Amino acid sequence: MSTGTTKRPKTVLLLAGVLGLEAAILAAATVFLVIETAAQEAEFLASSLALAGLSLLGAVLLALVTVSTLRLRSWVRGAAITWQIMQLAVAWVFLQGDITVWVGWALTAVSIVGIVAAVHPATGRALHRDDDELPESR
Repeated sequence: MSTGTTKRPKTVLLLAGVLGLEAAILAAATVFLVIETAAQEAEFLASSLALAGLSLLGAVLLALVTVSTLRLRSWVRGAAITWQIMQLAVAWVFLQGDITVWVGWALTAVSIVGIVAAVHPATGRALHRDDDELPESR
C-alpha cells in the first residue's frame, strides 16, 4: 500500500501518537535509569544495567512500531496490541501499590486508547494488505 496516495485515518494517527508517546516516555526512563545507576553506588550493578538495556530496547522497538504505523505496515496492529496488553499488566502492578496508583491509572487509560485505536475498523482498513500487493511466489 502506498503511503503517498493513502490518507491516514485519525485512528491510525492516534495509534501512532500513543505509541510515540510511550516510546518517548520509555526513552526518558532509560536516561533516568542510566543516570541513577551512574550517580549512586549500585548494590546490583549488573541488574541495573540490564534493566536500563531492556528499557532502551523497548524504546527503540516502540519507535520502530510507531514509524511503521505511520507507513501503514500491515503487521503493526499485532505489535501494538501486544504492547498495550503488556502495559496493562504493568499498570495492574502500579494499581496494587499505595503511592503511585495514578501511574497505574494513566497506563491503563493510554493502553485502552491504544487498543481501541488499533482495533478500530478504519485502522483495519488502512493497514489491510490486498492480495494483489503480496509478492508472487514461484
